[in-house]
Amino acid sequence: MPEIKIDKVHQQFDTVPYPLVPLDKSPRNDINSLFINSITSSNYLRNQTSIEPEGKLILDAGCGTGYKSLALAEANPGAKIIGIDLSQQSVDVAQQRLHHHGFSNAEFFAMPLEQLSSLGLAFDYINCDDTLYFLPDPLAGLKAMQSVLQPTGIIRANLHSVYQRSHYYRAQKLSNFLGLMDDAPGPTETSTIRELMSALKNDVSLKANVWMPNLDVVMDDEFLAQNFLLQGDKGSTISEMFELIEAADLEFINMVNWKYWDILHLFKDRQNIPDYLNMVLAISSPQERLYLYELLHPTHRLLDFWCGHVGQSQQFTPVIDWDEPDWENAKAYIHPQLKNQTIKSELDRSISMLAPFEITDFLNVTSIDPISLFGVSAICLNLLWDRPLTVTELAQQWLQIKPLNWVTKEPLSESEAFQQIWQVLIELEHFMFVLLETKN
Repeated sequence: MPEIKIDKVHQQFDTVPYPLVPLDKSPRNDINSLFINSITSSNYLRNQTSIEPEGKLILDAGCGTGYKSLALAEANPGAKIIGIDLSQQSVDVAQQRLHHHGFSNAEFFAMPLEQLSSLGLAFDYINCDDTLYFLPDPLAGLKAMQSVLQPTGIIRANLHSVYQRSHYYRAQKLSNFLGLMDDAPGPTETSTIRELMSALKNDVSLKANVWMPNLDVVMDDEFLAQNFLLQGDKGSTISEMFELIEAADLEFINMVNWKYWDILHLFKDRQNIPDYLNMVLAISSPQERLYLYELLHPTHRLLDFWCGHVGQSQQFTPVIDWDEPDWENAKAYIHPQLKNQTIKSELDRSISMLAPFEITDFLNVTSIDPISLFGVSAICLNLLWDRPLTVTELAQQWLQIKPLNWVTKEPLSESEAFQQIWQVLIELEHFMFVLLETKN
């Protein structure tokens, strides 16, 4: 991308700072956002260990007006937040936002991502959201982050999907052809797009794919600026994403919304996959499975991923494969982002009324389908609320709550209680509602 494009990107975000979120709005009760921005989540996926954010140094690269920086601060109590962005106006708003919400341990700088090393800092976690695809050289940006990442640190970054965004790239070419991208987007440009789209028939291909179906509505200026008039926007494929990660001397950890990239979920019956595809999937790498998903169902705007230094991931045995000694040495933690007072009130209500606890009403980023927790599952979360417990401690407490086998009316044995807790924890850990560590 020629240098003038970088100037236009800079000008665009000075003119229309992003995101346009009111200063007093808080992500404090947005459990999905806090889950994604918690360093506990990505670290657990990588190493199956629970870490505390206290004292960690977190970078928000391309922080914009600081709403994601605020989410990082809320999700990681005790961490220091550093934010950088090309736009001085955005950085000023970000600093004001964090102070407004009571976070004094945060600093913001107007600077290019490629100059990160000049800060002289090493980060435990780097968030680079909706930024890489603007850079003339995304690899240079990712390498810059790699160079300031602690050995065990993690980067969250993303690229625009070339397949999911294909219609918007056509819209941007149209805007460019009409001269609407010569300068930063303003009222003239956005009103011109509204007038054009409203005048088109609803079945015109571009309108049908980028406008609200069958409705000539007034689209939000920010939406138009971020889709029809977005300077420097580029799309990538899964293959290109992996090539970029490897070229930056990093290793892939997982997709940020990994459950939503499960290829088996695309089939009517995941137990009845065509034989040939089943054979292909059996020998496919994670990269290849993501590639197949992308070809079949490119609905995700972002190729949103976590990565880290090569060779720093700890080897661990998946919980589903633990044997009895693993469970006897295991400790369970409720995911810190579930420890929300609204969730606690609803959990208590559900237990007292013997009603299901609809946990995905609060946290659904880890589950494609709604999940209701009953009986021991809900009680298990409640028992873990104040502090982590060993599986043995959980089983002992469950034995006090349910001393009888409800079917046979016979006393519940310690072994039966242990087995029941064991099975429930496997289910809860699968969705990261609970985190499990074992010494073995």
